[in-house]
Amino acid sequence: MALVGAAGIFTSGYVHYYLYFEGGYRGIHPENVLGLTISRAFILNAIAAVVIAEALVVSLRWPRLALPAALAGLGLAATTLVAYVFTRTTGFLGFSDTQATFEAVVAGVAEVVAVVALAGVIVASRPTLDPSGVRL
Repeated sequence: MALVGAAGIFTSGYVHYYLYFEGGYRGIHPENVLGLTISRAFILNAIAAVVIAEALVVSLRWPRLALPAALAGLGLAATTLVAYVFTRTTGFLGFSDTQATFEAVVAGVAEVVAVVALAGVIVASRPTLDPSGVRL
């Protein structure tokens, strides 16, 4: 499940990277909130996605990293989905979008896959208790 989550996070991050460098989102600055613009949010999303996807892959070798990496990935995917909903409804950082693009569909599907897969990683990493309540 960690690899599926990593693939979803990485795919979403790649879409944000592509939109920043090739899709014209690099120069969008309608509003600035604490120095964050929509264009900076796109590149920060791409960077965070690479770091988190790598942590998820590394967690296969070092299982102690699985829970923090899965929590970070779930947080990134969920907040990215929420930000996308805001851009479609009320706007986010002064940016709103009404077009359904291929990139939006790919990123949205990747983020939903990541949320489901990483929720599974989180549930699976819960400590197991025997019937007497002792941690196994």
